[in-house]
Amino acid sequence: MNILEQMVSGGGIASNATTLANELSALLLAFILGQVVAWVYVYTHQGLSYSRAFVQSIILLTIIICLAMMVIGSQIVIAFGLIGALSVIRFRNILKDTRDTAFIFFSLIIGMASGTGAFQLAFLGVFFFTCVLLYLHWTQFGSRNTSDGFLRFNIAAGEMIQEKIMKLLRRHCRRTQLVSQRFQEDGSGEIAFRLAMRDPNRSDAMIEEMQDISGLSNVTFVLHEDQSEV
Repeated sequence: MNILEQMVSGGGIASNATTLANELSALLLAFILGQVVAWVYVYTHQGLSYSRAFVQSIILLTIIICLAMMVIGSQIVIAFGLIGALSVIRFRNILKDTRDTAFIFFSLIIGMASGTGAFQLAFLGVFFFTCVLLYLHWTQFGSRNTSDGFLRFNIAAGEMIQEKIMKLLRRHCRRTQLVSQRFQEDGSGEIAFRLAMRDPNRSDAMIEEMQDISGLSNVTFVLHEDQSEV
């Protein structure tokens, strides 16, 4: 009961009053909060750089730092000795996403807060951090023109074909921009457009309609978010 009151009130663990129950409570708290951070990372992650090992590292680092802070306590000599021991480790893994760095640092801070007995601050930090992450994820903050797409196709000779294509694009797109066009002597060629879709979910329907047009071939379409959000 005293441990729960201590966690709610934010009281620290005094070095001379450290008990097995206090140590177990701190490690358990680090594990639970590390799980929360890891689940939020999994839920909000986008792109191709996902790694199960990285998710598990978030939880393990939180527990490790919590244990390290309890070992250090108020002993400066032990702190320097621990720093020297950890300097032997060489991290070879390169983080592909700068957002992953934020999760690593946050897991370290939560481990430090749990290990030093700042339970209230640890709870508040995880709650605020989770709220900010969910806000950024749900609002897609920082995204630009997620409905933009890149269209490329080959066209046979014929002016009427180009008129049909432009009519179809105006029906499906808010804005079209000609990126490149290359024509042969016989009038056939390759054309590329950057598009702002009215409804990105209807891109498949647009492609099917283009494939039904006689004289078109090799029609490819890629949404902007599929190109850049990796």
